[in-house]
Amino acid sequence: MTMYLARENIRNQTHYSIRETYREGDCLKSRDLFHLGRDPSKFIIYPGGKGYYFDEVVEKALEHQGLNPTQDELDNIFWEFLDPEIQRVIHGFEQHTKKHIPGSHTAKQKYHLFDKRRIHFLRFGSMDQQQLHGLPDNFFQALLGKSRDELEQYFMKEEHILHPGEWVRYLFAIFGLKRHLLQFRPNQTGGGPAQERVDNLFIDAVCDLNNDDTFWAGMTMSDDLQGYLRRYVIFYFDQAVQKAAPIPRYLHEFMNRHRTYQPPKKVRLNMAEASRLFETTWKHLHQMDSDTFTKLYRRQALKHHPDQGGRQELFVKLTKLYENLLKKKDRK
Repeated sequence: MTMYLARENIRNQTHYSIRETYREGDCLKSRDLFHLGRDPSKFIIYPGGKGYYFDEVVEKALEHQGLNPTQDELDNIFWEFLDPEIQRVIHGFEQHTKKHIPGSHTAKQKYHLFDKRRIHFLRFGSMDQQQLHGLPDNFFQALLGKSRDELEQYFMKEEHILHPGEWVRYLFAIFGLKRHLLQFRPNQTGGGPAQERVDNLFIDAVCDLNNDDTFWAGMTMSDDLQGYLRRYVIFYFDQAVQKAAPIPRYLHEFMNRHRTYQPPKKVRLNMAEASRLFETTWKHLHQMDSDTFTKLYRRQALKHHPDQGGRQELFVKLTKLYENLLKKKDRK
C-alpha cells in the first residue's frame, strides 16, 4: 500500500531500510523491502545541475517484489538525504501544484488513544488534552492507513522536535500521568516515596500498553518489552530524569498559560541567521503559512539534530528561531 523509511538502532548506529505497509484481511502489517545501510544518500546520484536520480539497484529490488514506485514515493523516502538546494526547488514546485485528493477527508479509521495523545502533544505542546476527543478526524490524518510499525517510525521521527526538557511533560501526557507530574522531581538525589510511586505508575502504564493486542495488531508479540516502547522507558529513567531541570510549580503553570502568546517586543529574529539555518530567503520564510513553515522546520531540525550527527548549538538556534517566527505567524 505505502512505502516508508524505517530506522533501526544496531550497536549504537542508525541503519535505514525501505519498508511497506500492506493489508492482510482487516489488519495492516509491514515488511522489509530493501536495506539502505547507514547512509541512504549513497543511493542518490547527481549527474549535474539540479538533476538527480536514484540508483537503479533500489528500483530493481522493489520491482522484483512487484512494486513500481513513483518518483514522488522515492522522493518521500529519501527526502532528508537530498541536497538542500534540490529540496527547495521541489518544495517550491509542490506549493504551486498541490492537489486535493478526492475522498481523503472522508476516510474513517479508529485511532488508538495513545496515538492521539502523542500527535496532540507534538502539534500543540500542551499537556491539557481535555479537547482530545472533540477534535475532527482530519486532525489525525497523518495516522491514516499506517501499520503499527509505520506509525511508530512516524512518531520516532516527529519526536525529534522535542527539547530534552519537554520529554518529561511529553511522557506524562501520552501515558495519562499528567496529574502526577507535580510529584515528580527530576535531579532529586535518592528519589523518595512520591517519586517511587510515580515511577511505578509509569511502568504499569507501559506494561498495559505492551500487553494491548489491539495496539500492536499486525506485529509479532513476544514476552519481552516491545522495542518501540523501550525508548520511552530509557528516556524516562535515564535521559529525561537527568536532563530536565527542576522547575517550580508556578513557573510550569506560567509557561503553559503563555505558550502560544506573542514573545516580548525585545525579542528580534536574526534575518540572516534564519535564512542560513532554514536554507531559504527571509522573504520566502515570511510568506510561508504556519503548516508549511512547520514542515520546513522539522526537515531542518532532523538535519541539525545531534542524534543525526548535527551540531547542538545550531539545533537550538534553529528551534528558537522557529518558535519566535511561528508565534508571529499565528498572531497574524
